Amino acid sequence: MGIWIETERLILREYVAADWEAVHEYAKQEDILIYENWGPNREADTKEFIDHVIKSKKVIPRVSFELAIVFKKEDKLIGGCGFRFDTKEEQKGNLGYIINPLYWRTGYAVEATKALIRYATTELEVKTIDATCDVLNLASQAVLKHCGFSRIGLIRKDIEMKGRVRDTFVYERVT
Repeated sequence: MGIWIETERLILREYVAADWEAVHEYAKQEDILIYENWGPNREADTKEFIDHVIKSKKVIPRVSFELAIVFKKEDKLIGGCGFRFDTKEEQKGNLGYIINPLYWRTGYAVEATKALIRYATTELEVKTIDATCDVLNLASQAVLKHCGFSRIGLIRKDIEMKGRVRDTFVYERVT
């Protein structure tokens, strides 16, 4: 069955091939991906992402845990979150998340991120979790703060993307 994490309103679970359409619903929207260095996706890009995360479950040792976020009430995939081990340091990794804009400002990103943190710290025995976000992404900064992260750095001129050079905040959460 794989990973299955339930919260009050959400289920975090492994992706399946049929999820590509729900993922593509938000992955194709250029206006919501302004803070991401990927997208907007073509259908082939989204299918390739799903294929990649399904294959990554079989890697031993497993280093990447990409999970679909499903809204229980509607049984609808509304986003994704993931944890990836740091290849250089044991008990350390990073996480990220994305939510379909139809479900923004509902607390789902915080709820999913807290559940992913619990999983990483209890099941994977992770001690330190990093996250990054665009300095302009105020919503993501708020999510990280609500989830117990502290801003520990700034990477100036980190990524050239979508017609601008992005500065990136670095966050950390130590358990």
